[in-house]
Amino acid sequence: MQAWKKLSEKPAKFGWRDLVVKNYQLPDGGEHEFVTINRTGQKSAAVIALTPDNQVIISYQYRPGPDRFMSDIPGGGVEDGEDPALAARRELLEETGYTSPNELEYLGCISRDAYSNETSYYYLATNCLLTDLQKFDDGECVEVMLISKQQLIENAKTNQMTDAVAVLLALDKLQA
Repeated sequence: MQAWKKLSEKPAKFGWRDLVVKNYQLPDGGEHEFVTINRTGQKSAAVIALTPDNQVIISYQYRPGPDRFMSDIPGGGVEDGEDPALAARRELLEETGYTSPNELEYLGCISRDAYSNETSYYYLATNCLLTDLQKFDDGECVEVMLISKQQLIENAKTNQMTDAVAVLLALDKLQA
């Protein structure tokens, strides 16, 4: 098997969503167009945040894709030039008001899906304390909840959260 040859790449917009239209020449010589989501090189960061008594800090919010409330880990976009760990720390504070006195532990990164240009970075924060008020981005409404590590794992298994892959990356640490 050989890699496809990219013939062109053109940014596009659909509402507020960034798209990229990519044209490839496939190994059989045929050409095909793909529409991918998020701009090329886009990054996001999220954090599994634990309180001193090992409760998980959750951002409970309505999600328009699945059209329901979900229990998410705090996270969001990484600004251009921003370190993903700093973005994860910033998102934790903005969405929940919590901070960690410790270094964030890097769990790993993934490509969002086969049609996304975004790379997501995941971290684990421990000993998190409520230190500030939430600071929402436009269109953000978040209720902070504390749940058990076992409930987080159950949420990941039962489609009750986005970023379930973060739980897989942290599973050994969560079960220790």
